Amino acid sequence: MRISRGLIIGALAVAVVLIAAVAIAVAAQGDPYRAQFLMVSAEGTFPGNKVMVQGREAGTVDAVEVREGKAIVTVSLDNEFAPLHAGTDARISWQAVLNERFLEILPGPGTAPALPEDSRIESHHERVELDQVLAMLDPATLRDTNTLVQRVAETLRGREQGVQDTLSSGGPAFNSLGEVLQAVGSDGPAIRDLVTQLHEVTSTLATRSDRLGSTVDNLGTLTEATAAQQQALSDGIAQLPSTLSAARTTLDKVPAAVDQAVPLLNDLRPAAARLPSVAGNLSPVLQDLRPAVQQLRPTLESAQSLLDRTPRLMDSAHGVLPGATDVLTRAEPAVAFLRPYTPELTGWLTNWTGIWSGQDAVGSYARALLTASASGVGDNPGLIPPGQRRDERPAPGSLVGQPWTDANGDSPQ
Repeated sequence: MRISRGLIIGALAVAVVLIAAVAIAVAAQGDPYRAQFLMVSAEGTFPGNKVMVQGREAGTVDAVEVREGKAIVTVSLDNEFAPLHAGTDARISWQAVLNERFLEILPGPGTAPALPEDSRIESHHERVELDQVLAMLDPATLRDTNTLVQRVAETLRGREQGVQDTLSSGGPAFNSLGEVLQAVGSDGPAIRDLVTQLHEVTSTLATRSDRLGSTVDNLGTLTEATAAQQQALSDGIAQLPSTLSAARTTLDKVPAAVDQAVPLLNDLRPAAARLPSVAGNLSPVLQDLRPAVQQLRPTLESAQSLLDRTPRLMDSAHGVLPGATDVLTRAEPAVAFLRPYTPELTGWLTNWTGIWSGQDAVGSYARALLTASASGVGDNPGLIPPGQRRDERPAPGSLVGQPWTDANGDSPQ
């Protein structure tokens, strides 16, 4: 079987790419990431010390030098831990109090910008060494401490195996104690400041013990009063949810009311702008009205007495008006019927007054008006004399010359 030339060339190309990738990976692994840390002190650190990142060995210390009273520690990191990010810090730690030191890097957040190689990072941690702690002790305390250490050594002599077994079984506890001691060593200055401030607070409280005692007594009285009002407080707190719900309902309506009030206020703005001038013009009028207002006081007092009686009058009228309304409603048809005959009733009353208006020496007398015509004959068979006419349906008011032809809405038929 013959293999095609193109297949051979493709296989060779793939092999070249793979070899190049392996070479690049090896070159990348062989070129460590370098960084410098500027520290206040790097005592006990020397080239070759381990560099730890999150409990894992990440590289070695290349060089330690001093510049302007500070230490510059140069380290090489494996590519697995590179690059470092902004916010990175470092501190000198130890595996035991008197054992070797190592540089512990505290990496910054991964979302922070990456730091280029050979960046100089300033450390903000200061280590407190055991000799510094011992240097703070006075000679008497140091002598007592030395005696204590010698007695402990004499006590443990010959019991090394038991102590070792105890330490082995109490490993977790000692690890926790080691972490506590490490935290104390890391935060020594802060603890020193805390103790100093605590001493100052205690001294201040000691000088003001009387005031502190009265404050405690007042606090006890307040607690007793609060306990006595506990039920009232509980009831008030129980009513808070409903009150808050009602307030929330009311406040929910406020935006709509405000939205509706804004156009109204905009419309009122021109009128409000004129109010100062109007108030200035009204000031003399109000000055002149003061005497009249003082004279109105008796009237207002009488009006107050009248208004005090008005409610009883309104109650009485409330009982009478329904019956009066019912009477007027029933009389409405009769009034509507008699209304067209108002001129005739008025004429009749006028004639009646004229008849009885005469007076003589004896008194009033009546003047009777007797009329006779051809139509007034009793045995008239219904003939209409010449010059007269008969109106079978006279319009209301026609007898007095004021006919109401449309009294019923149309002319009489």
